Amino acid sequence: MLSLLIVARIFAERASHNTEHVRKRLVPVLLGGDANVDRVFGLELRVATRLTLELAEFTRGTDQVELLAVADALGVPGFLHKRSRSRTAQKRLTAIEALALFDNYTDVVEYALNDTNPHVRLGAALALSARSDAPDLSELVRKLRIGEVENSLLLVSLMSDVAERDPSSVRALLTDASLPAAAKVAAVDALADSGYTHAPLLAEIAANPSGDPELQARVFRALGRTGHPGSAHVIEAGLANKDWRIRAAAAEATGQIALRRFADQLGGLLSDDHWSVRFRAGEALLRLGEPGAAVMRRAAAGSEALASRAATILLAEKAAS
Repeated sequence: MLSLLIVARIFAERASHNTEHVRKRLVPVLLGGDANVDRVFGLELRVATRLTLELAEFTRGTDQVELLAVADALGVPGFLHKRSRSRTAQKRLTAIEALALFDNYTDVVEYALNDTNPHVRLGAALALSARSDAPDLSELVRKLRIGEVENSLLLVSLMSDVAERDPSSVRALLTDASLPAAAKVAAVDALADSGYTHAPLLAEIAANPSGDPELQARVFRALGRTGHPGSAHVIEAGLANKDWRIRAAAAEATGQIALRRFADQLGGLLSDDHWSVRFRAGEALLRLGEPGAAVMRRAAAGSEALASRAATILLAEKAAS
């Protein structure tokens, strides 16, 4: 057994030495900018592929174009194409992400949007969206069959990535009536997770009714999560919206952003016809400190039955906590 381990170590060290030797030889070839090179095979091809991906991370513009041209001549994209058909999802994923760098293989990456593995589908979508000739986001969503098979966390990952580069495409997606709700929910969550960055965009979306009260309410809650006070005027309008779901969400956002000047409007919602609105308004008031607490105490002692009961219950719950 010991002799086998020794032999295995010798072979491992020899393989490592060979790999390092090949790396040292190929680095100047890949960075040389001369695509008039011979194809490589076996270990050299595997090393060339790894080096291409490593070097692509640090090159841009003309330098990257020249790097990829040399890699193409060496046979790297063909090797990646073969790996993209592997039975192992992780191998397919890394191959697809890399192939998106090569202009002649975008059709292969698009085909991967139909992969059986959701992570490979997402990787393909992210890789395509990062290209300068990226497909329209709405079209990408359709090809991914979002809302039918995708996991919500994967959707948020995609939307977050796209929102960083092209927030206008996310806004367009939210107004596309032909797309599933799951994609729009993921888009809203991605914008909210960015904090202040996309709060103005969320405020713009909230100010323009989508025709979907559930989605609109989610946008208002997302505004609250950003904590951006610049959306106050939109939230104030939401407090008076005719749809109870939007009123409730706007009340929640008011508390999250601590918009104390809206304490009286929240007090008025304590007598709303819908319990959810009364509850969210009361919760928001309790988050506003003394101005909100004062409104709650007045409502509890007042003659309006719905407001008095809602305020009394919430004040008692707060005292007991």
